[in-house]
Order: sequence, then structure tokens, then C-alpha cells
Amino acid sequence: MNKMVKGFLFVVLFMFPSLIFAQKDSIWLKCPLDEALIVPPPKNIMKFDQPDLCIVLVSIPDTTVKAVVGGRVSNVVQNDDGKWDIVFYYRDFYFWYSGLSKPLVRRGDNLKAGQAMGYISVGSKLEFLMYDFETPVDPIRFLECKKVLKTE
Repeated sequence: MNKMVKGFLFVVLFMFPSLIFAQKDSIWLKCPLDEALIVPPPKNIMKFDQPDLCIVLVSIPDTTVKAVVGGRVSNVVQNDDGKWDIVFYYRDFYFWYSGLSKPLVRRGDNLKAGQAMGYISVGSKLEFLMYDFETPVDPIRFLECKKVLKTE
């Protein structure tokens, strides 16, 4: 066999499969609110705690919170302060919304990207966390937001 055929076979048989399986799917997320400000997250009480990889969104005109991606709702729970948390997943990614005033989904519901999941009160804070299985991920890297303004 000539060198070109051997090189091609090597790539097809050994290199190509490893490239395919080593590559992790990327994910692009819609904004949970149409117009929002990203505000600093709450500070940890303990100084030695790692900061949470979350974003906190505040919106004056929006009250409807939407799914950032299609998925399945795994948990809807009311907190001690009367606010609601919704957790849903897509593949190995988990998304946690905290601070909703009223949920529109229930455990086991299938979601489409952009589907209304609940409401927040005008000017309330929506905390958004993202996990790659159990590993916290910075969600700002994956959000496709057109009208989000960052405040410091």
C-alpha cells in the first residue's frame, strides 16, 4: 500500500473515533428573561466558601421566566420565604431557577426552549445556576442574551 492510503486508514481507524468521543457537546442557551440586568450575586457568609457560579437577573418589564433550553423538569419546590425553585435537565446539564413567585410547570413536565416556566414579581431577583452533572458551570458563557446589561 502506498503511504497516502496507510495514513488515511490510520486516521479513520484510530484518530477519528477518539476525536468524536473526546469532543463534548456544546450548548447554547436562550435568555430566561427578555430584558434583564445582571446584578452581583449574594455574598457568601463564610469567607472560605467558594463563590457560587451563578448569575442573578433583575427585570422591570418582564415577569415571565422562560426555559433556556428544552428539557425535563426534575423538581419544583417552595422555599421558606414563599419563593419557588425549579430544576430541570437537558442531557447531563442541570439548570436551577430560584426566586420565582409562581411556577407554571410541574415535576416530570417536558419543556421546549423559550417555554414559560413561571413568574417573578416586578423587580425581583431571579437566580440562575447551571451544572454539568454535579460540577457548577458559569452560565454566562453559554447564554445568548441580546438585551442583558451587566451592572457591577
